[in-house]
Amino acid sequence: MNDNTLFKEIVLLLRQGGRYTTKELSERFNTTQRSVQNYVKILRETSGLQKEGRSYFFPDEFRNVDIHERVQMSTSLMIALYKQAIPELKESVLSNFKTLPKEHNAFLFDINFEEIENENLFNQIVNAVIEKRALSFTYINKKDVLSAKNIYPLRVSNMLGYWYLLGYDLESEKIKSFYIKYISDLSSFDESFLSESTMKVLLESTSSITSPWFCEEEKTVLLKVTGDAMLYLKRKRDSMLNVVEESESYLMMNMTYYNDTEVLIFVKKWLPFITIEDKLNLKNKMKEILTISLENYK
Repeated sequence: MNDNTLFKEIVLLLRQGGRYTTKELSERFNTTQRSVQNYVKILRETSGLQKEGRSYFFPDEFRNVDIHERVQMSTSLMIALYKQAIPELKESVLSNFKTLPKEHNAFLFDINFEEIENENLFNQIVNAVIEKRALSFTYINKKDVLSAKNIYPLRVSNMLGYWYLLGYDLESEKIKSFYIKYISDLSSFDESFLSESTMKVLLESTSSITSPWFCEEEKTVLLKVTGDAMLYLKRKRDSMLNVVEESESYLMMNMTYYNDTEVLIFVKKWLPFITIEDKLNLKNKMKEILTISLENYK
């Protein structure tokens, strides 16, 4: 690699983002640190390269990642998501993106997506959302009761790792959530049965839905948050959580929920740093779960 080509390669890497020391750049391009120091000196004087500590970087406004690269990254993220949600599609998905670089290997998820068992049904629902067509299907609820539904589909959502349809029930005139695995005998209408203005309002209202049990009554529970959970939740506030008291050692937070399971899953995730401060029924349920867990590990 000649000097001109090497210089261009270093510029290209830096403009893609990230921070690098001269040692890291020299090792990456198999050249001397002195050569790299000369290059970064030129870039600092002419192209806006910045230095912080021992690392060099371009600020966002000087980066020139083109639209093609952004599309590649977005597509890679989509592939990574779908590979986890629908493992059996891995080969067919990748075959459709033969020219795509391997950016999708860079993504690591801490969300355990439920596999989609019926790809055709899933795609029918997604298409109905996009094309604004009402759906008719048979649904089995949590009490194992079958019922016929006529729904205007609003969004497909993954909540707590499971796939749901958020839709407007045309008969009860309420937005509800439907567990996609429990949907069968699906068919679509040629129309939405709603006005454009109504559809827009309904779609906007789903942006705040975080619960798979949305159609149930909204409730709140008071939680005391300490330790690691407090540090995390201070940085990443959730729409379901509202701070009512804050000190150096704890947070008191109201959690909005629709189903007891939401609270129990959330508290279990952060044990022993979150405790339920009211709602005796929830406290007792948590004690029962923990007692059974301890018995299983004796």
